[in-house]
Parts: sequence; C-alpha cells; structure tokens
Amino acid sequence: MFTALPDTDTFLPGCYRDLRFSPAEGTWKDSKTLSDLCMPVLGTCTPCPVRAQCIRQVQPHPKRFDGVCGGRLWLDGKVIAIADGVDDDDLPLPGKPRTLCGTTGGIAQHQDRGEQQCRTCAAFAEAEAERAATEAETSELSVAA
Repeated sequence: MFTALPDTDTFLPGCYRDLRFSPAEGTWKDSKTLSDLCMPVLGTCTPCPVRAQCIRQVQPHPKRFDGVCGGRLWLDGKVIAIADGVDDDDLPLPGKPRTLCGTTGGIAQHQDRGEQQCRTCAAFAEAEAERAATEAETSELSVAA
C-alpha cells in the first residue's frame, strides 16, 4: 500500500503520482464519468494514515478540486462521495458560523465544503437522529397494535 523513499523514513501514500486519483480535464465530462474513473481507487484512502494532511495540503474546497482527496471524491470543490470507514475527524474545522447552521441545509453545507460539522449542526443532527428513532419506534408500536 505505502512505499518508502530510498534511504529515508518518509512514507508516501498509495496515491502518490497516481493519475487515477485526479483525472486530467477532458478525460471526464460530468460527475458520473468522474465517479466512474475515481470510485475504483477511493477505497485506497480508508486505511491511509495521512488523510487529514492530504486535505490540508490539497485544499479541495477552496481550490475547487476534482478527484480523490482524503477519502472523499470531490467535484468542483464539493464532496460527492465518501469512502467506507472514513469519518469527519480528518476534515478541517468550519470557519465562522453560517446562517444555515442548525438546519439540514447547514449540515449539507458542511459536507459540501468538506469540513467538520459545527457544534450547532452536530447537536441538530443528533436531535434529528433521536427524533427519527422515536418516530420509527412509535410507528412499529402502532402497527403491532
């Protein structure tokens, strides 16, 4: 998976200089063809120990990156797919709070920008998950009755 530079203890991730992780412009025309090209290599990021550094170095959102970076597939700087087993801990913290924070739109905006959820959005997501679980439980009980 990882290769070491000769006579050093510096390791390079499996994606180093692999053009499949960032296909050249013109080799794809839309999100489907970019996904078709990149999805086969996306799983390479799951065990990679440098996902966070990758995101910090590439800066996919501000640079409107297209390709695989940090366990995510990016199109025009927005996350369109995430590798299995990858969590938000690798992502940078959000900048200033947004007006959408604390809503479903706020959560989506954090994901699109490739950043961790702010406290407000994390609390909202947790409350929504609890609400959905309660609704599911209530509907199961009413069906059983």
